[in-house]
Amino acid sequence: MKAMTRHLLPALISVALAPVAWAQDSDECVELEGTPPGMYTTTDEGMTYMVKDGKTVELNAGQAGFADEGTVKCIKAPPAFLDWPCSTTAAQSRMFNTYEIDELESGNKMKEIVERYFTVPEVLAPVPNWIDGEYNAVFKYNDIIQFASTEYWYLSNPNRPFLDPKRPRSLLISLYVGTNQVVVDANAIDALRKEIGSDDIPVSFVFNDSNVVPISYFGANVSLEEARKAFKERGIKISEVPMWWLGDYHLTPTITEFEKFFDIPPLEDISANKQAKLKADLETHGFTRKPILVTLFQDTGTMAVDQPERVRMAASLGITNIPTVLVFIEPDTVLARCGPGTPAGSSTVSGSTTPIGGATVPPGTPVVPPPTEPEASGS
Repeated sequence: MKAMTRHLLPALISVALAPVAWAQDSDECVELEGTPPGMYTTTDEGMTYMVKDGKTVELNAGQAGFADEGTVKCIKAPPAFLDWPCSTTAAQSRMFNTYEIDELESGNKMKEIVERYFTVPEVLAPVPNWIDGEYNAVFKYNDIIQFASTEYWYLSNPNRPFLDPKRPRSLLISLYVGTNQVVVDANAIDALRKEIGSDDIPVSFVFNDSNVVPISYFGANVSLEEARKAFKERGIKISEVPMWWLGDYHLTPTITEFEKFFDIPPLEDISANKQAKLKADLETHGFTRKPILVTLFQDTGTMAVDQPERVRMAASLGITNIPTVLVFIEPDTVLARCGPGTPAGSSTVSGSTTPIGGATVPPGTPVVPPPTEPEASGS
């Protein structure tokens, strides 16, 4: 049996995992009684695949798995001992203060949640498992729409119905303390309102670390180079795509951009059998089941792509812009999963509230993003 985690291992492992993602047979997560002997695994970023006797269990971010001599499965409630990073001083010192929904006192609870995050900052706890249908609270449409804007932190694949049966029926509202932004998921709000048939909408708040910004922070034509430079030089991360395994993505680089940063093999170096499989999958599904994953490493300033052969095949089929998700790895990536806060070692909000010139913006001051830099020439 083997367990592999894409976010901890670089490009070679990611490429090896690629075919598994298209032929999974994961079971639903189950309850585990006690802590029986065996192997436990958790996933912080990306995905983990557990394989035994031809059976594959796929673990998404935040999920856990268990395996012994007779079984391999996803488990609903991982044992407490797996949560050891979050009990450390390092984790506790980086995290924002928390409060519960019952502690809200004003008549406009939505506004109070936003203000407490921007001014203290404080965040709601516990964090709902929105992928399984949990949410923080139900809010009226009119209370939500006051925060509507043109900002966004991901794009949905236009070739797949948005309200897929696998997509949770709660509205995500993503908040950014570094830039004082509230971003309502514009893809979901009207679709959910219509499906629910009511103005009462379940809401899950996503409170981001102080160095996280939405992808729209960079403008409409953000490039891999811009994202890499912002992360390496200023510690800026782009907030996570909520459900990339349903085709959601951050940006759509061209084959030229991929070739600038990665070793994308020429078509003749890909075996005929592999070409046939890649072509059949792309012609049938395109990128509706999985975009390309690019991992950025802050320490080294490098990037890794998980499926370079798939990128080449897509380009050969005339796909000019390739849906791509960015995964950011920084020194305290594991601690970041314990809850939102300010990354360890940051004396001020990293990058996102530090304008050109290095002046620190007082808390609560809106920040205008820096101008988009011209695209690198590649010379």
